[in-house]
Amino acid sequence: MMSVRVECQPAYVLHTRPYKETSALVSLLTLDYGRIDGVARGVRQKKSRNRALLQPLQPLHISWRGDSSLKSLFDIEACGALPLLNGRALSCVLYANELLTRLLLVEEPDPELFREYALLLVQLQQKEQLEPALRSFEWQLLQTLGYPILYREYSGGPLQQDRLYRYHWQSGFHPVAVGQQGLLGKSLLAMQQGDWLDELGLKTAKQLNRMALQPLLGDKPLLSRQLFRSQAPSEMTAGVTGAS
Repeated sequence: MMSVRVECQPAYVLHTRPYKETSALVSLLTLDYGRIDGVARGVRQKKSRNRALLQPLQPLHISWRGDSSLKSLFDIEACGALPLLNGRALSCVLYANELLTRLLLVEEPDPELFREYALLLVQLQQKEQLEPALRSFEWQLLQTLGYPILYREYSGGPLQQDRLYRYHWQSGFHPVAVGQQGLLGKSLLAMQQGDWLDELGLKTAKQLNRMALQPLLGDKPLLSRQLFRSQAPSEMTAGVTGAS
C-alpha cells in the first residue's frame, strides 16, 4: 500500500515544539484537512531554510506524507506576506491558536473555519476590529465543534427582551430569577440579528462565548490567558475571552 501524500496544501502554523536534536513537532490548520500534526525534520538546524517559515501568522503551502496521525512534512513554502501584528493583536492570535490546538480533532476538515482564521489575521491589523473579529472567530469554532449558539430558550420558545438568561452549552438559554446576574434577552436578540457592535453588545458577546467555550476547554487553564495576565497591562488582555 502506498503512503498517503498531500501536496501544496494552504496552511497556518498553530504550535511548534522541539523534537529530537534538530526537528520540530508542528500543529497546522489546513484548508482541506483541518488540523494536521507532523514532524518537520532538520528544521531547527541553523542552515535550514524552513526555520523562519514555521512560525504563527505566516501563510504557507505545505506538503506531507504518511498514514499515521503524525505526518512527515516537506516542501514548506511561503505563499503570502507575514501580517504585522503586535501587542493586543498578537495576543489574540496566540489565544486563537491555543483554542484550535486544544479543541480541534485531527483531520476533521472545515474550510469555512480556515477562511475565518485567515480573515481574523487580516482584521486584527485594524485596532477597532479586534473584539468583533475574535468574537466572530469563536462563533465559527463553536459551529465547527458541533455546539453552535442557538438563540432560543431551552424549552424551544423565543428569547424575551426583558428577561435575563444564563447559557448552558448543551441545552441553551435558561431564564434566571430576579436579582441574579445573566445575559439580557434584548442584547441576545440584537446579536442574533447581527446588531451587536456597541459596547454592551461586545460585552455580552464576550460573556456568552466564555460560557460556551469553558465546558469544552475543561479545567486545564489556557496558557495564553496566563501569559496575558503575567504581562499585566490591560492593553495586552483587552478583547481576549476570559482574560480579565
